Amino acid sequence: MAFTTAALLLLSFSTLARGIWKYGDSDVIHGVYGPDAWGNVASSCRLPDQSPIDIATKTVESDASLGELDITCDNDKGLFNGILLNNGYEPILTADDKRGTCNLTGVPVINKNFQLHDLNIHFGCDADRGSEHTIDGKSFPAELQLMFYNTEYGFYDNAASKKDGLAAISVLLKIGETENNALDSIVDQLDDVAVEGSSIPVYTPADNLTLADLVPDLAKEHAPYYTYMGSLTTPPCYETVKWIVMKNPVTITKNQLEAFKKLTSVQGSECDNFRPTKPVNGRKVEANF
Repeated sequence: MAFTTAALLLLSFSTLARGIWKYGDSDVIHGVYGPDAWGNVASSCRLPDQSPIDIATKTVESDASLGELDITCDNDKGLFNGILLNNGYEPILTADDKRGTCNLTGVPVINKNFQLHDLNIHFGCDADRGSEHTIDGKSFPAELQLMFYNTEYGFYDNAASKKDGLAAISVLLKIGETENNALDSIVDQLDDVAVEGSSIPVYTPADNLTLADLVPDLAKEHAPYYTYMGSLTTPPCYETVKWIVMKNPVTITKNQLEAFKKLTSVQGSECDNFRPTKPVNGRKVEANF
């Protein structure tokens, strides 16, 4: 894929239609709903083509014409700059557009330009779970998601409900011995956003954190990925997301993963902040390899 370093921004997971919802079991007495009952918060969560899904590799359709992803950034070094927020559900890094933008084009999002809006991370309380998407039933300890919006609609909140409004790159994280230096710009700030509602600017120094560092395959030609049409994985669950799930996981150390467990919400720890997989329901899941 072609990657033009310039500015890397990070983004927030928009607070669209935040209802009384949580991860884990519902607390019906207090009117707080877990994933199985999110339809009580947003009716779109009951629709049939929801995300995440389990990607069964034997049923994936190979389509070489899908081609490569193309991400270009317009700030000097493609650095991630923005505001890191603990929103009570997951850590999100929201892009500071004034310091540059990054755009996604390519065959999976034909004839559209999508601008990077936010990065968010889902993770488990234990290393045997945490990712939202799974591969052949296998969960990963965490999943990093880069959210983009169709610039035809002007801004994220306006695009989120449109049929072709959003695209997301998903990166599965696995435990390894080698520290993920790219994630340190986030991990090092987690103490400062441990409490729900707290935030801190993350303006990375030169050569510290770029999209290519964070997701190395995005700087390579012919980066392999799976793709399908799905939804936001939190309420309002709009079925407007073109998902691009990178085939190759990225390594994170056990200590780095543990650092995310510092984050708390009014409900306690934010770990296990993933939606269980939903039925594929006949949708086409494709791969570019």
